[in-house]
Amino acid sequence: MINKLKAVQEFHAAFGLGIQHKPIAKLEENKLKLRFDLMAEENEEYLEAAKNNDLIEVADALGDMLYILCGTILEHGMQHKIEEVFNEIQRSNMSKLGENGKPIYREDGKVMKGPNYFKPNILEILEKIE
Repeated sequence: MINKLKAVQEFHAAFGLGIQHKPIAKLEENKLKLRFDLMAEENEEYLEAAKNNDLIEVADALGDMLYILCGTILEHGMQHKIEEVFNEIQRSNMSKLGENGKPIYREDGKVMKGPNYFKPNILEILEKIE
């Protein structure tokens, strides 16, 4: 993930796009809307490509999604925290297993929270001083 973030940071620096160096939640309204719209556009492109069984366009959409996500991470100054945030979410997600160690699914296939589920402790990660 670090190499991807560095590559996108190079792009942001070259094109005068935002890079924060400490975590922030709020972005300027126009920047917030742009980040949201870029992600929504790529999600739509992915959906269309997958429906059309177009592997090249699926790969392109997924690559663009990752690129835009990395840019959004930089805009929010999370580049030094996101790996640890992801790992904590992974730990939390794995706690969703049922008592018998098997997944619990909703009708549509979504994984549900088991009895041992715990919420990820993201605040602790964000409060750590680098």
